[in-house]
Amino acid sequence: MSNFHEQAMRFVYQQVLHRLLGFFSRPERIALQLLIQRLLVAAGGLERIGSYRVMLIHEGGKECAYTLAFLRAAQLSIAGRTPETFVLRIAVLRQPRVTAAVMERIQTQCNELFVYDDPRVELLLVDETQIRRLDKHIPVAFERLPSSINRTQILMSGHLTQGDVRATFFYPDLLSRAKLYRRACEWGDNVDALIDRRPPKYLEQYSEWMRRVATKQGHTLNSLYEQGFESAVKLCSKLDDDLKQSLALPAPLNRLDISSTQTEINIINVSDCIASEEDMLHSQVLMFVEGVWNINAVDVAEPQAAVVLVAAHVQGVRGVCQQGVEYHVGVHDFLRRTSIEYQTNERFKGQLIKYLSRKFNTPKRIEKLRQCISHYLLELHSVTDEHLVCVLYSPFVDQARGLERFLQQCYPEKLSAYVELRQILMSDNVLSEPYSTWLESVSGLALPSLRALFNMTLTDFKSNKSLIATLWMHDPYSQ
Repeated sequence: MSNFHEQAMRFVYQQVLHRLLGFFSRPERIALQLLIQRLLVAAGGLERIGSYRVMLIHEGGKECAYTLAFLRAAQLSIAGRTPETFVLRIAVLRQPRVTAAVMERIQTQCNELFVYDDPRVELLLVDETQIRRLDKHIPVAFERLPSSINRTQILMSGHLTQGDVRATFFYPDLLSRAKLYRRACEWGDNVDALIDRRPPKYLEQYSEWMRRVATKQGHTLNSLYEQGFESAVKLCSKLDDDLKQSLALPAPLNRLDISSTQTEINIINVSDCIASEEDMLHSQVLMFVEGVWNINAVDVAEPQAAVVLVAAHVQGVRGVCQQGVEYHVGVHDFLRRTSIEYQTNERFKGQLIKYLSRKFNTPKRIEKLRQCISHYLLELHSVTDEHLVCVLYSPFVDQARGLERFLQQCYPEKLSAYVELRQILMSDNVLSEPYSTWLESVSGLALPSLRALFNMTLTDFKSNKSLIATLWMHDPYSQ
């Protein structure tokens, strides 16, 4: 019976491969063969491919979906030549951006590629407390993770930097991702290689960035921190603890031991193995695994689009608050400048930015975008536009030096309560229910966090006096 079942499943997988390859263009077929050869060489040949395990981090975007389709085609193609093929681990790191809609998108891809119930595929959902195997029923009951700590970290970072977009949204996301990545690697049998779809220079810059920041933070770099990606991830995990401590956040539930001597994971870069990302947008392969992309719709769940649109939204709100211009002016100016910056970039992000700049070019369209991004930030981080305005004024840091101006500009009816509001921020012995509740409502932060901000200093990005400033100063993409 088991032999019959094995033969039946082999036939099913052959049919899946045949259908999948039917969507590959000639250049994509050539790229697939190059990918197969690269995997075989990395594994040490056909005789070792059966014990070779590769991992793809799936973030829910089109680049991930496209890469997954290539890896699945490679896995099934090798299985057609030899009794064994490599094990594919697909790790979904459960961060706020992984919403129910994103999980549904990933589920669709996995259904089309027939990865459920295939013992050669490990589909994992990874968060800070557990790792579980994904099945097709999980997205139905998918619930959002508690966002209080995430929101606090974002808002605290924002207040300390007056809403610098990378420091507010990207750094907390980047540092927390490292721990989830390590959990995904350490689950079950060891991972031999990580699949990376970005240009090789990206990981080199990332690794060097983390080492420089760790050195400035006083972490001694010894033989444990060789020039490798895994070592940089360990440092990133440690910096995540440092950032949370600097923001007066609760200690992580599970601190990871950065002194472990786990072998460096091989990086298999596929940026030159798969078809160019300019072609990816119109690839039949991508349409097969994900469906037709409605280019006229605002797809905020697309990670690359979200990064750009959130930054544009912040600049629009900043223009209203600090420059006295209408929201659409700030957004349009940001998208125009970013489009010029990426004018010669033909990769997916470059193409996407040019499209967004062309699409959102009228006040009416930009106002529609505002509603979309406001809802996105509320869903992911429980951050409202009111919280964002408060962040841009940073009224609580430096002993509430900017509180009076904030009240004058945004809440003149509260000016008469300035002294009492400041006293509430100064001491936990002062309580005034109406004003305490108002402070928490307008900021999105609890009183202990507001009092912590009161005793903190606005970040000076030209110094190394704080972790955020050090991250920004050495960030290869901040300038």
